Amino acid sequence: MFDIDFAQVDKSKFLEKYWQKKPCLFKNAFNVPPDYLSADELAGFSLDEEIESRIVQCNPRTNEWTLEHGPFDESRFSQLPDSNWTLLVQSIDAWCPETRQLLNPFNFIPRWRLDDIMVSYATNQGGVGPHADNYDVFLIQGQGERHWRVGNKGDTSKRKNIIGGMIHLDEFKATIDEIMQPGDMLYIPPDTPHWGISIGESIGYSVGYRSIQTNQMLALITEKLAEKVGSEQFFSDAYRNKANYSNKFEPEVVEWAQQELVKLSKDPELLTELLAKQLSFSKLGVGLNNDSHISSKIQKTSIVQLDQELTVTWRVTKEKTLLYIEGDCFEFSLEDRHWVEKLASFLPLKTEQINISPSFEILSVSGYINLV
Repeated sequence: MFDIDFAQVDKSKFLEKYWQKKPCLFKNAFNVPPDYLSADELAGFSLDEEIESRIVQCNPRTNEWTLEHGPFDESRFSQLPDSNWTLLVQSIDAWCPETRQLLNPFNFIPRWRLDDIMVSYATNQGGVGPHADNYDVFLIQGQGERHWRVGNKGDTSKRKNIIGGMIHLDEFKATIDEIMQPGDMLYIPPDTPHWGISIGESIGYSVGYRSIQTNQMLALITEKLAEKVGSEQFFSDAYRNKANYSNKFEPEVVEWAQQELVKLSKDPELLTELLAKQLSFSKLGVGLNNDSHISSKIQKTSIVQLDQELTVTWRVTKEKTLLYIEGDCFEFSLEDRHWVEKLASFLPLKTEQINISPSFEILSVSGYINLV
């Protein structure tokens, strides 16, 4: 386990030793603990029907867990007990832009991998129970303290208890058993059991990274793939040299399907284009800058920057540099690669560093560019 400011951690060593492999505790990861929201402000967000929120309770006498989904009425909070419950609000980065500052220490992980930032307020003994997730998460302690127990990756019980709509694990052996204080941080990889219990009132921040399942990936690209392949390709049964009166299914059909799938799998450019575009969509979409005249305001001395709310990726082919933003693709020359890479890293750029091409003009009126 590390015991050092996270900014000083060798990110390559962290990725090699811990990322997707095993949990890790960072004491004093943040010199200044995150303090973006109060409990009342978080509760206010949970009243909005557009914002995903939950309240998790545990009856200490019966050990019965309950789960409620928002939006909540303000009166609901006055009905709750003094302890043993937690409020969780998802995608707070979309509703409270200041929280995006939390992403800066994690810029070594591509933004298209990000799911969201979640914030939780817990009363004394509040928590969500022993569980494991299917994504990577950094748990950052804001206000107060929480007692965290974390097991080994993959050490999850085959028998899961569904309690009040939540999937809980049986008891697990903890390899990390610590009280997290403001500024401390836990990294927890997928399929790793963990359980946090609040000591008094506390607020925690979770930076979560999505994991796409194979079936989800296929669902995402199937429609676009069909468009790319076109309609001119049809099944051929030129192999037929004898009658089939009984309608028996023929293995040649499977062989044909296999051959077609192999053709697609051997076209990495096609799959790269589809995946790069799909992975550039953010979880909730974005509220764009509505200033469509920003391009006319850009001067030689201007400084521009991509909106921090965007999900972005980019790549280079033999002929051009491609920038993907929220599903849109912008084409630039190979010579533009150096500044496209900086722009995709959300770095501010002087316009004198940029080739003001027709593609950049389109980008500047898209709502994705801000003047700094």
